[in-house]
Amino acid sequence: MLSSLLRRVALSTTAFAALAAGAFAQSSIDLTSWTAESYPAVSGFGAGVWNVAAGGQSVKQVVNGQPTFFVSPFNAYNLELEGQISSTGGGDDDYLGFALGFDPGESTNPNADFLLVDWKRTNQNFDFGAPSCTAGSLAKVGLAVSRVKGIPTADEFWGHVDLNTAPCSTASDSVTELARGATLGATGWALSTVYKFKFTLTATSLKVWVDDVLQISISGLFSNGRFAFYNFSQADVTYAAYTSSCNAQWSNYGTASGGTGGAPGLTLSGDPVLGSTVNVQIQSSNPAPTFGYLGIGPAPAAVPLGGSAFLWISLSSSFALGLQPGTTTFPYNI
Repeated sequence: MLSSLLRRVALSTTAFAALAAGAFAQSSIDLTSWTAESYPAVSGFGAGVWNVAAGGQSVKQVVNGQPTFFVSPFNAYNLELEGQISSTGGGDDDYLGFALGFDPGESTNPNADFLLVDWKRTNQNFDFGAPSCTAGSLAKVGLAVSRVKGIPTADEFWGHVDLNTAPCSTASDSVTELARGATLGATGWALSTVYKFKFTLTATSLKVWVDDVLQISISGLFSNGRFAFYNFSQADVTYAAYTSSCNAQWSNYGTASGGTGGAPGLTLSGDPVLGSTVNVQIQSSNPAPTFGYLGIGPAPAAVPLGGSAFLWISLSSSFALGLQPGTTTFPYNI
């Protein structure tokens, strides 16, 4: 996480700004510690089988069966997750995708609440058999994101619907579609084609890129939980070369206090990402040009500066700056 704070102005010509930084490089994900979980089977559709390749860098799901997940051991919040997906499919045309906020045991959890990103190759009506007692539904071609709650039936997963049919589905069991892909919302995936997916999930937003094109961007209140691969009625799907990195954020610590030149302010132009440049924006209330210092440090602290002034980070480096009235922008390489 990257956090920032601007603290005490000790003199009218001196501003102490502090930026505590921690950004992480992309790291390869080992799939050997992931776990498989499938929803209850219906007639003709069994549990998924996930085969991890030697070295743990790819996994292949080989069964044409019920909704099945391959679940990570880590939570998805504030990570940038990226990797490849493809299917030889044996001529089939059903669902492949991902889940975010999915935890082990969700397939039998009446309080489950997670996001499902799935991609259908063609339109298809289907009515699944027992134990699914709900009516059939239409699976629409294209990429979509849905919110899954409770324990939906296969028909509800299939059509992204809430069928609420006793005894196998209640009002608490549903799959509610939230959005469709910007350019892939009505376009199916292609056989034997490798697609690159990237995800970022926070408590209030989800973004999904496919081949570097932002397809899904939604806001809401989302639960933290595991990242998972997902298949439904689709065999021979391979996930490979997945990586993760910290999706860094920043926030202010404490309250700035002013010297004779007033209280300064500090903001960033956006969330910091390793290898990128963010603009550190320092607001000065001094009516004339003055000098200041931008301090960089790895962690919060409380360093006395004399009088009532403190530096609120553990300082590792600093920069002398000429501050203009209003806002001065300082580019900083993460």
